Amino acid sequence: MTTPIPDSLCQSLNVRKEQPIVLQKELVPGYLISLRPVSMHDNNDINVIQEWLTDGYPGKAGLPADQLRVFFILLAESTYAQAFMVLLNGITPIGQLEVYQVLHDELKDAVDAREGDFRIYVPVMPVISDFPQITIQILQTCLSYFFSCIEVKRIFWVIPVSDAARNKVALNTGFGLHKSLRELTIDGEQPAKVYQYTRLM
Repeated sequence: MTTPIPDSLCQSLNVRKEQPIVLQKELVPGYLISLRPVSMHDNNDINVIQEWLTDGYPGKAGLPADQLRVFFILLAESTYAQAFMVLLNGITPIGQLEVYQVLHDELKDAVDAREGDFRIYVPVMPVISDFPQITIQILQTCLSYFFSCIEVKRIFWVIPVSDAARNKVALNTGFGLHKSLRELTIDGEQPAKVYQYTRLM
């Protein structure tokens, strides 16, 4: 009997340690984009996320910092989900996103889910104030990192129909509309579109 090898994208992390940067790329001269798991060793990431959510981002808005911390600890210790911070020049947080294995996610009932399927959730869009149009490139860079993990075959993104800006970003990033097996609703009754991005062979 062999011991299963943990997925390289969604592996359980030691929450007592600072998380290392897993990707760095200069998209604009002087502007280095970095990606690393959300760090729980201090309160810096939680404080930033709490501030973003307080400023009106959807999803976990209204959760106290201690509940947010518990949520992100659970994600960090999970073997089927992970949360990431997007950083500018290795220091300044500019976005946050999460990945989930679809077979362990509610999305599995809406698509033809199989091994290698992941879903992204982008509660805080990565934006550089000087270059707002660079969001697409940042997301494409994050996707390229996710697909560098051998277990990742397809990535889904579920976006409310009413969120015109995110639907446009998904299409411009290279996602295609997925024909889901059933109509999808999120956040209660909000109808949503399912997008799919497939590893290029």
